[in-house]
Amino acid sequence: MAFINAQQTRVLYGNVALACYLRSVQPQASIDMLDITTLCDTSRQFTSSLRDYMLNLDGFLDDDATTGSVVEALTAPIDTGAVVPTSVAPDGFAAGNSVWVIPAHTLSFEPVSSVAEVVTFSMSLGSGLPAATGISLIDLAALTSTGNGGTIDQTAATSNGAVGHLHITAASGTTPQIDMIVEHSTNGSDWSTLLSFASASTITSEVVSVTGTVNRYVRASYTVSGTTPSFTSQVSLARL
Repeated sequence: MAFINAQQTRVLYGNVALACYLRSVQPQASIDMLDITTLCDTSRQFTSSLRDYMLNLDGFLDDDATTGSVVEALTAPIDTGAVVPTSVAPDGFAAGNSVWVIPAHTLSFEPVSSVAEVVTFSMSLGSGLPAATGISLIDLAALTSTGNGGTIDQTAATSNGAVGHLHITAASGTTPQIDMIVEHSTNGSDWSTLLSFASASTITSEVVSVTGTVNRYVRASYTVSGTTPSFTSQVSLARL
């Protein structure tokens, strides 16, 4: 058995790394089971219905409310209703580690002020798009030149598509640009594009879904250009 120290858990919400502001992270998955028991049955019968994916965050409120701050990043989607790529890695984002991949809507954001206490907040997120447990393809780190992530063997192909998350939390350089794709392969040596993210030149995040076959082997591949470019990036993929 290999238990995980919660101190290793990391959370990416859009283009913000949140772990150093949080004290608890609680993903939740549920499914409605509809009772279809008839008079002829001798025990209750059920059929599955709607799935629901939630994420509850609890943390300390940063008092910086300027554009681009953590507070602004957390609260802006409430007004716009935007889907925010949210990735939760219980054991950190090292390539191959398990990641909850949640294209999230903000359902609530609640700051709390109590006497003799630090100001805290609680936040509830829900997924209106497919969410699933996947893997990290690239750890959150600076990418400065063109390359590929390591090959991840997921033991078999699947046929239900996938969802990918790109998080870029820092960008620098003169006219920097990064083009990130996820590739798949049947043999680990011949690669084709599974999904593509939009070209980026600054901090950003994106969720991309695809349908159809996902081959056994997957990896991230990126093209970096510009003068002294650097993009602090992380990519996750979940099969659906």
